[in-house]
Amino acid sequence: MNQTQVVEADQLVLRRAGDADVESLSGMLDGMPDFSLYMRFQTAIGKPPRPALVQQLVCPNGAAWVAERDREVVGHAMWAWVNGATVPTAELALIVAEPEQRRGLGVRMLTAAAHDAIASGAAQFVVMVSAVNDRVLRMVRRRWPTAATHREGALLNFTIPAADFFAAVN
Repeated sequence: MNQTQVVEADQLVLRRAGDADVESLSGMLDGMPDFSLYMRFQTAIGKPPRPALVQQLVCPNGAAWVAERDREVVGHAMWAWVNGATVPTAELALIVAEPEQRRGLGVRMLTAAAHDAIASGAAQFVVMVSAVNDRVLRMVRRRWPTAATHREGALLNFTIPAADFFAAVN
């Protein structure tokens, strides 16, 4: 029996990120509009992005995932520990290539990251969203309407208890 896995064209693969993903993630980010990059990073990241930044994305102080279609990275999600939090808190972050948006990939990737963060001890999540990022704000407010919110400059920071995260997603 042939043990080679055949991946059909257009199939989406979600998997844990690692050092081998630096180049392909950099390529995805390099091809994205500046506005989309700013919504995710709240600063200019350069094109191509600095290798040190991309390295931190694939190997954060938590864990990261990439989504691939036809062996090209089309999405990235991660969680990272929030230093100084009074309860174990993981920040969730996500970026999805333009053609893949509004298809459920972001929620799927955040769910994978959240499951892993909880397994690592996270009791709550922080999601930081630009106050002008209407798409993500609508998603967060629709899925977690009771999330505590506070404004920090141009960002809205949502705090979501782990139990509430999955109650809304599932």
